[in-house]
Amino acid sequence: MPDVDVDESILAAPRLLAVRAEPAEAAPGDTVRFVGLYADASGAIDEAPLDWAFCVARKPLAELGPVAQACLELENDVLVPIGTGLDVSGAIPRDACGLFGPEPPPSEGGEPAGRPVDPDVTGGYAQPLRVFDATEGSTSLVETRLACGLFGATQQQSVEYTQRYRRNVAPAIQALEITRADGTTETLGDAPIAVRASEVVTVRVRWPDCPLEDACGDGLCGIDETRTLCADDCTTITGSCGGAERYLRFDLATRTLVPERESIRVAWYVSGGTLESERTGVADDDTTTSSENVLALPHAPGELALVVVLRDARGGAAWSQARLRVEP
Repeated sequence: MPDVDVDESILAAPRLLAVRAEPAEAAPGDTVRFVGLYADASGAIDEAPLDWAFCVARKPLAELGPVAQACLELENDVLVPIGTGLDVSGAIPRDACGLFGPEPPPSEGGEPAGRPVDPDVTGGYAQPLRVFDATEGSTSLVETRLACGLFGATQQQSVEYTQRYRRNVAPAIQALEITRADGTTETLGDAPIAVRASEVVTVRVRWPDCPLEDACGDGLCGIDETRTLCADDCTTITGSCGGAERYLRFDLATRTLVPERESIRVAWYVSGGTLESERTGVADDDTTTSSENVLALPHAPGELALVVVLRDARGGAAWSQARLRVEP
């Protein structure tokens, strides 16, 4: 049972805080780059003894938990090795949409094929990865979003979905800011920022604004644009707004295609002082492009690390860090 008194926002022993997939959404067979954010009290670390593997086992109905227990083992036939370190690349397993998505899974042992996996709240599916940390002897379960088709949709809806759905692109951090007790605001950069011991400050993360309506010529191919209607934006889809994107979701209850907008979640980590919240963020109907937290600085002078992880509703991640120099 987890210790509910543990403050996950405190940076101390080295651990994996986040994983960024590039691209943030990929189809079976696509090669994806996985980059880990591994940090301790000094902030992000450049090297880590991480062992990565795809899991290709469906969770048995009798097992509890989000994935099959075999996925969490160090070695097992259901694990497909990817690599070691903080930066690895591997091809999404070819049968991922059958094992973890809307396609009928393969039958095993002469038994009838099982039912497709239910989508998450964004209508998507995910391929699980096992990441083993040799330093701590711990195992992390992470997921990367799959680009699959639809289950329960008509042929016309599937065609429309293929034409209008835009794969997820990870968000971007525009700026990290600190607002002091006297109201002055400063952008955090590579150099440490001087702060006063015991001072209570507001820390803020900003990300780019995303349009609520599509406009031909803005460099973004939105869900209401096509190659026919806007060739300049949609002939080659490469752009991203870098924030809360609009996307299309198939609603199983109503059997309709529904336009949605991503929510943004923020995880905060610090090596000293006390954060008011471990997690903040904005809902999918909130057009705010920033999120803030309150940091009570330590009484003793020294230098501390601040790490911020941004995640969108479809699993894309970005992060940034800064250093604060606490002075008497």
